[in-house]
Amino acid sequence: MHLVSVYSAVGLALLLAQPAAVVSHPSTRRRVQPFGPSLKHHSFTQHATNLASAQLFSAFNSARPQDCKAAAISQAKAHTELDDHDFVVKDAYRSDHNGVTHVYLRQLHKGVEIINADMNINLDSNCKVISVGNTFHPHAKLAGSSSQSPAKSPATPSPATEPAHIGMWGFVRGQLGALGQVVLGVNDWLTGLDYWQGDHSEFALPQSLADSLAKVADTKDGSNGPLSPVMALVHLLKHIGEELAHDHDIHLEHVSSLTGEPYSVLKNVALAVGKEVPARFRYVLNEDGELEQVWDLELEMEENWIHGHVSATTGKVLSLVDWVADAQYNVYPLGVNDPLEGERALLKDPANENASPFGWHDTGNSKSYTDTRGNNVNAQANPDGGYEWENNHRPDGGESLIFDFPLNLTSQPKDYIDAAVTNLFYLNNMIHDLFYQYGFNEKAGNFQQNNFERGGLGNDAVIANAQDGSGYNNANFATPPDGRNGKMRMYVWNGVDPNRDGDLESGIVIHEYAHGISIRLTGGPANSGCLGWGEAGGMGEGWGDFFATILRMKQSDINTAVYPMGSYANGGEGIRRYPYSTNSTTNPSTYKIMDGPAYWGVHAKGEVWAEMLYEMYWALVDAYGFTPDWFSASHDHGNTLALQLVVDGLSLQPCRPSFMDARDAIIQADEVLTGGKNHCLLWKAFAKRGLGVDAKIRGDTPWGGGIRTDSFDAPTKCRAPSDNDSA
Repeated sequence: MHLVSVYSAVGLALLLAQPAAVVSHPSTRRRVQPFGPSLKHHSFTQHATNLASAQLFSAFNSARPQDCKAAAISQAKAHTELDDHDFVVKDAYRSDHNGVTHVYLRQLHKGVEIINADMNINLDSNCKVISVGNTFHPHAKLAGSSSQSPAKSPATPSPATEPAHIGMWGFVRGQLGALGQVVLGVNDWLTGLDYWQGDHSEFALPQSLADSLAKVADTKDGSNGPLSPVMALVHLLKHIGEELAHDHDIHLEHVSSLTGEPYSVLKNVALAVGKEVPARFRYVLNEDGELEQVWDLELEMEENWIHGHVSATTGKVLSLVDWVADAQYNVYPLGVNDPLEGERALLKDPANENASPFGWHDTGNSKSYTDTRGNNVNAQANPDGGYEWENNHRPDGGESLIFDFPLNLTSQPKDYIDAAVTNLFYLNNMIHDLFYQYGFNEKAGNFQQNNFERGGLGNDAVIANAQDGSGYNNANFATPPDGRNGKMRMYVWNGVDPNRDGDLESGIVIHEYAHGISIRLTGGPANSGCLGWGEAGGMGEGWGDFFATILRMKQSDINTAVYPMGSYANGGEGIRRYPYSTNSTTNPSTYKIMDGPAYWGVHAKGEVWAEMLYEMYWALVDAYGFTPDWFSASHDHGNTLALQLVVDGLSLQPCRPSFMDARDAIIQADEVLTGGKNHCLLWKAFAKRGLGVDAKIRGDTPWGGGIRTDSFDAPTKCRAPSDNDSA
């Protein structure tokens, strides 16, 4: 409730400060501050390699991906004192362009996942480990426990030695008829005991059934024992300023995920899309390195998709991520600006055959469309802002698939909705096809309905809503784990008359789609919680601005080029504090600047990271030149090489990376791809903006606070007079 009050005050202040021309549209979007434990034992270790790029590729086929997966598991066991039962492989895939295999592990405690104990191991084509990101904690103990509780899986009890309370549990379930659906109240908590049976004797049922029911009824709110899933949901909703309505109608059902994992679903939750909230019992490592028992809840609402972890003992929300990445552009309406930066063109068959082998309107399984639906994206109008999209209006190109609709920018956006949806459909497909060339493919967790047996999970084409009526002057993108649809909402901007449509500004669309790319690549396709808050969340915004900015570059541009973000939709003025520029007067951003009070939010931090990447981009373009053919994914030109290194860095970096982790991952990506040819060039680019070799942060907080130290120095070898690096 406190957070909601704070945001309401801020929103009111912004509204009062706006000129009368800007009218805020009521929205159900909740301003949720993501957070989670800051783990002191977090590490990202790089292993030096002297192999040149050619040597790496010469052995590309010498080791199979499954061999590298086995090598990664051996590495994890050797360095953590854990065995095969103490962690699970969440994802594993090989990047085709550089031969690097990425293996993502999750630590277990007694067979249950510790949601923030992650390890990502990167191996070269010979299965040699080149870097490891790690938050495993082999000796973690339960919070409040006086003795060590090593993370070893308990032996499964045999029928002869099974504790009495497990047998009693089976009897109680039979008496209650709880084999399928369990009504919340008393019975829901009995179902929750499935997670603890055999592991926590203090939760054993008494021998008397009547006493059992009384005890469970007393403890369902956590006052005398662990919380039930429904009470955990109550606490989560309270945290975001909501209440649970009609909780007496809620019931719990057991289901299986796409991967076969059993879990429970709270049914009839009025606020949730489909009235369902998945609930799993998990552990969380707190900042003291202790294990907290939590309920892992996924609450999808019309404008938010919240992944929260609620203490099963206290009801405290220990971590929270909103999978909807809201761009939240600041509006500075200064009047009407040139509506177009160029003319429209009627493009013929722009689909890339490798990325979209059946084109953009065919899913490859005998299902094809003549409107703006296909294998990569389903685009449609959504003027009322509702959640339903399947039957919304879409332009139809007919059997010839000709999507040629009039566009009159002197009219209001609703008058050219067909042109807007077509543009949104085109941009989503182009981004999909382009980043496919750089490694964001099926194995890496991209967005496709049909994965054509190339790996990964399908059934997750982007759902893209044009002129979404749930808000103004904004856009957002929700990224659940692989196998579930990404969701993009594009809004109308009302700062000028006639209003402008974000669907027509490619930079906004690219920024939003970039959330899907960076989230799926960081920590592996199955983990959507790695870029939720702090510096990691800020960089999630920064990658979006960076991709949007460099993909609008022209061959005539030089390193003094200045680019604002979101200037068309915003009426001619950029929506960031500073435009992107290599001039430190035009854009003074350094690592240290994030200590300021204006940089508490992820978008402000993102501006700093995007500026650092902009410096890196121009260092490479100045060294190797520019090619207008982005689809070449050439390693011989600076612009395409920069894009490749940043995408590769996303796959190499650990879950919840710091600025230093992400910098190191990009530098390692260059070492893998080029043999370290640009080592000093990259270091100098980051050092120019304070992220040099001695940059550090002291007293970092879960929200990304702390005291930072700028470093403008590259490593010693890059400062030596004999340095012949191309920088």
